[in-house]
Amino acid sequence: MPLRETEAIVLRTYRLGEADKIASLFTRQLGRLRAVARAALRPKSRYGGTLEPLSYVRIQIFERENRDLLHLNSAELIESFFNMQADYRVQLAAQYLAEVGERLLPEREVNERAFRLFLAVLRALKTSGEVNRPLLYFDYWMVRLGGFLPEFAACASCGRDLGEEGGYYARGSESLLCRDCKHPGGLRVSAAVLAMVRAACHMPLEKWLAQEKAPPGCREARLFFEEIIETHTEKKLITRQMMEEEV
Repeated sequence: MPLRETEAIVLRTYRLGEADKIASLFTRQLGRLRAVARAALRPKSRYGGTLEPLSYVRIQIFERENRDLLHLNSAELIESFFNMQADYRVQLAAQYLAEVGERLLPEREVNERAFRLFLAVLRALKTSGEVNRPLLYFDYWMVRLGGFLPEFAACASCGRDLGEEGGYYARGSESLLCRDCKHPGGLRVSAAVLAMVRAACHMPLEKWLAQEKAPPGCREARLFFEEIIETHTEKKLITRQMMEEEV
C-alpha cells in the first residue's frame, strides 16, 4: 500500500511500549483501521495534541507488508472536540460515539455516510451542549445504516399492528412487541415518540436542534435504540452503563 492521505476521526488511542501509541481511526476514504504513531508519547512529539480522542484530523499512513497495523506518518488537526468534554455529560456522550463506532463499523470498510454522521453529531454536541437529541439521531442512523432498523408499526412476534399504543422492549430486544407478547417488565415506546423519531431523524440534525427545545420522549427513544445496538453487538456497552444516571 503506498502512502495515503485521508481525513479521519480519532476514536481511541492505546499505549504501545514506552513511547508509541496505537490509534483507532475512522477514516473517510479507508474505513475504520488501526495505526501506530511512533514516539507519540514523547514530550516533543510531532503529533502534539492531534491524536486526542475524537479529534478530526488529516493523516498520512502507509501499510507494511504482512503487518496488521498501519504506520501513521503524519497527522494535522482539522477540528478539535476536546474542550466540549469539560461537561461530563457531553464527555460521556462523546465516548459513547467512539465505543459504538468501534463495535459497529467493520474494519477497512468505507462508509461515507457514517463518517458524515459522526462529524455532524460531534459538532452538535460541541455547539449545543445538548445530549439526548444528538445521541438519538446518531443511534437511529447507525442502526439504519447498519441494516438492522426494526419495524415500528407491527409486533415482531405476532405481526399485530402496534397502533397508537406503540410497542414494548426489554433487555436483549432487537425489535418491538405488542402488549400481549411483551416480556415481563418490558419498557414502552409510544406511537407518538416513534412518529417523532421518524420525522426528526430525517431532517438535518442542525435544523432539528434549531427548534426551541427537545420534544418529549427523546430519552425514551434513545434508550430503545441503545438496547438494539447492544443486542446487535452481543456485548454490553461500557459507556451506556455510565450514562444511565448521568444522561
